[in-house]
Amino acid sequence: MCNGQLIEIIKKRRSIRRYKPDPPPEEWIEEIIKATIWAPSPSNLQPVRFVRIDSKGLLNKIQKEIEKGKERLLKRLISEKIKKRVNLYYERYCKFMFDAPVIFVVGIKSEKQSLFEKIKEEGLKVSYYNENFAMEISLGISVSYFLLKAEELGLGTCVLTSPFLFIENINHIIGIKDITFRCFITLGFPDESPLPPERIPVSEVYMLAR
Repeated sequence: MCNGQLIEIIKKRRSIRRYKPDPPPEEWIEEIIKATIWAPSPSNLQPVRFVRIDSKGLLNKIQKEIEKGKERLLKRLISEKIKKRVNLYYERYCKFMFDAPVIFVVGIKSEKQSLFEKIKEEGLKVSYYNENFAMEISLGISVSYFLLKAEELGLGTCVLTSPFLFIENINHIIGIKDITFRCFITLGFPDESPLPPERIPVSEVYMLAR
């Protein structure tokens, strides 16, 4: 019988934006990454990569590039309402991450040729299937494992996609060419306890097609 531990971890997890300065033990971080490698992926390609940004100089460079990108975007926008939202996104969903003790940037690397690529080589088009979203589903599952293992260890996390609204070429900045990056993740001991966000009822999520 299920003892309910997993659902309690899921319900307890929050997006943490304030962290204590001390980083988590290295062995904890390794345990989190070990959990992610068990995520399912198309043809077991295991394409997800977690790149830890461990240099203050590199973090400062990324922060400056995001700030410059924000200013470029603001100059091109006309609507004051949208400009206000851009500034809000930066303040709420980007700026805090540079105070986190650990930052990862997460992406997809496909070294092996999938069935989808082999079909394309035959000159055929599969109308609905798209390998990109198949790989990104794998990334989402892997990130979920990361978040839940961190929560089990008593660590806080936050997934950030908003920086990609501002930064133009993260691959060039960090010197990695063959990974398509999709999000940042902050990690550390939480210094806040956010209230649980409101959730829609199960009846809106669970449907039957007959």
